[in-house]
Amino acid sequence: MKHLIITVIGNDRPGLVDTLSDTVYQHQGNWLSSSLSKLAGQFAGIVQVEVADQNSAALRQALNTIDGLQVQIVEEATTTATHTTLHGLLVTGNDRAGIVKEVTAKLHELGININKLKTDSHSAPNWGYPIFTADFQLELPAFLTLEQVQETLENLADDLTIDIDQDE
Repeated sequence: MKHLIITVIGNDRPGLVDTLSDTVYQHQGNWLSSSLSKLAGQFAGIVQVEVADQNSAALRQALNTIDGLQVQIVEEATTTATHTTLHGLLVTGNDRAGIVKEVTAKLHELGININKLKTDSHSAPNWGYPIFTADFQLELPAFLTLEQVQETLENLADDLTIDIDQDE
């Protein structure tokens, strides 16, 4: 069995997820996990699929012929597991350019891997100015404490609130 990671992007329209899932199903693939979104009128997503070796080439070909969808497919990488722990990180602040860059640079300096990231900007209730949130799932190396992460990120800016989950 092969595990494929499929990324897709195209103009959003009704039926895209159905077409994508039907294509996987018709080639005896098993849809394992996904993250799909509509962003600025575009449909974008990433899907993990398991498929028998003998069906892999046909599935790849079929996915690449879906009208209006750009598709990229890679096989899941197998890596040696290292000891890490998962923690949630929520960063909140007044929306401004550079927040994601600042936070991710510090996480990189600390040797932290970002497992998931979801960001959003919305109007603050009763205030009207935009608030930015970044919700991370982080893989912390065993040698790093939550206190070290908290202190490093809090030193970025006074206008950011840093909340780290103890356990995830």
